[in-house]
Amino acid sequence: MCGICGLVFRDPRSHANALLLQQMANTIRHRGPDDEGILAVENVGLAHRRLAILDLSAAGHQPMSNEDGSVWIVFNGEIYNFAELRADLVNRHQFRSRTDTEVLIHLYEEHGTAMLDRLDGMFAFAIWDRSKHRLFLARDPFGIKPLYVALDQERLVFGSELKPLLASGQVSRDLDQGALNDFFDFHWIPAPRSIYRQIRKVRPGEFWELDLQSWQCRVERYWQPAYRPKVGLTLDAWTDAVDAELYKSVQSQLVSDVPVGAFLSGGIDSTLVSTAAARALKPSHLRTFTIDFAEEKFSERPYAQHVAELIAADATYSTASPTTLAELPRLSEFYDEPFADSSLLPTDAVSRITREKVTVALSGDGGDELFSGYHHHKLARQVSRLDVLPRWLTGGVFGAISGFSPDGSRLQDWSARFALDPDNRRYSTIRLPARRSRLSLLAKNLRQACEERFWFSEGLGSRLQGLPAATQIQLFDLEFYLPSDMLVKVDRASMAHSLEVRVPFLSRTIADLAFSIPDEIRYDSQHEKRVLRNLVQRTYGAEFAQRKKKGFGIPLRKWVHDAATSEKLDSLLTSGAVRQGILDTEGIRELFQSIRRGGGRWHADRSEELFALFVFDAWWKRYQA
Repeated sequence: MCGICGLVFRDPRSHANALLLQQMANTIRHRGPDDEGILAVENVGLAHRRLAILDLSAAGHQPMSNEDGSVWIVFNGEIYNFAELRADLVNRHQFRSRTDTEVLIHLYEEHGTAMLDRLDGMFAFAIWDRSKHRLFLARDPFGIKPLYVALDQERLVFGSELKPLLASGQVSRDLDQGALNDFFDFHWIPAPRSIYRQIRKVRPGEFWELDLQSWQCRVERYWQPAYRPKVGLTLDAWTDAVDAELYKSVQSQLVSDVPVGAFLSGGIDSTLVSTAAARALKPSHLRTFTIDFAEEKFSERPYAQHVAELIAADATYSTASPTTLAELPRLSEFYDEPFADSSLLPTDAVSRITREKVTVALSGDGGDELFSGYHHHKLARQVSRLDVLPRWLTGGVFGAISGFSPDGSRLQDWSARFALDPDNRRYSTIRLPARRSRLSLLAKNLRQACEERFWFSEGLGSRLQGLPAATQIQLFDLEFYLPSDMLVKVDRASMAHSLEVRVPFLSRTIADLAFSIPDEIRYDSQHEKRVLRNLVQRTYGAEFAQRKKKGFGIPLRKWVHDAATSEKLDSLLTSGAVRQGILDTEGIRELFQSIRRGGGRWHADRSEELFALFVFDAWWKRYQA
């Protein structure tokens, strides 16, 4: 696990500056505190920060080259099948290390961009092919590792985070209006957008290949999940198959030259990953790490303790408190752009306590997306019953109701959702881009029309046409929600503490298996994640497996209500974002009033919106002030 960055100039007479590359790399030192490397040759510059996981010797230093120096790489991530790939390559290439990085170099020499089909891992890398005058950038199939790129007619700049691109002085800080709308809609910004107009995120399962002579860039998706159901197997047979593949994935991801542990929340996914890891590590004891909450309704500690005791884990527990809201200014340093998934707070806390004992941790992320674990998957099935009604009826009737309903009321939210076309009606189950109050914080001249705010649905239609409603939303989650929210949260929180987090559920093999399970097996009218719950039940019993999902949430309503003071309101109303015409004072005042009134039965709870405002304010002060 590391941090990478670099720049390439179109004009071969424009030399890459080693000092500038050093400044760029310094901004991501937390991603790799163990080593640093700079390469500046003519118009190409590569930089690397290393967190040593495999082959801790100097042989793992990057940028790394092949034998004759014609191919160079900077790499962030882990390739779990590197040993078998190396075994195939070793007779044809000279290896100087035991790293997976060197495997990537030689794999590229033999297969070019097709090498990506052979990789099992999480990664973002840049390969400079000096002999062919090409730069090859790639991101793993699920977007576990981040990769940002700014490309214009004169230069390309890239990095693991936004900071090195900004530090290069080669890109503009002009904000992307669409991304501003995305943030206040979703509370995160979907790829390929970033908060800065000139910088894009490489999509999951995508590569960019830039010809340095013609300055033409080829952008392609090399993998996307697809629903291909197979009939004839029972629930228990599918459970057996998932059990076997998850164990293989966990076992492969335990390979490390440094200590490995696991996040254990007590939920279904982390329980399965921790149980498999404990089984694979025997006779050694797995170290597990749990964040608890003082409020009982948010605590799953009893379940985590039960699992830890049964697998004989060396367990560590810590309790999160409301004072963690004071961490937002610090966390804005690591997230680079506004990001308001409130579970970033406990994720930061669990990463901190984990890094005190281990350098690598396993996580249960991805189980909900692959095996239908979210409430909005079920909700998508329910709202799809309206598809039988004519569009003019749903749009006309529910549109009128929404128009006359009070802002922020539940009636307005639901009627606005029902008024959408069938596809967007389903997509709106994860968030509500139709909700007018979500954009009330933005200056009026920056707010986009509802249709523009559904930009992400363009291009999804043909891929998702005819699929079961919940499957459509699962694939939407894998395209946007997982890589742009869940994995961003984990990557930034963990790397802020120089901790590598691995996600065993997110392998192409498990994804292909999950999307081959037919609809009638995957779903249960009472519970999400039917196959995974069945697997957990085998070890931990029905009461443990079939309980209601809690998620990794925090007592947000109480925390932000306590923070919604008059002093905080005055501070926001005089903030730089207000003075520069980004935020709307009327919207800010109304939001504070709504929070003080409380949500109630008929009005939407706007706690997340206030948290997003706090996040945006902290980000603005750090990056735009």
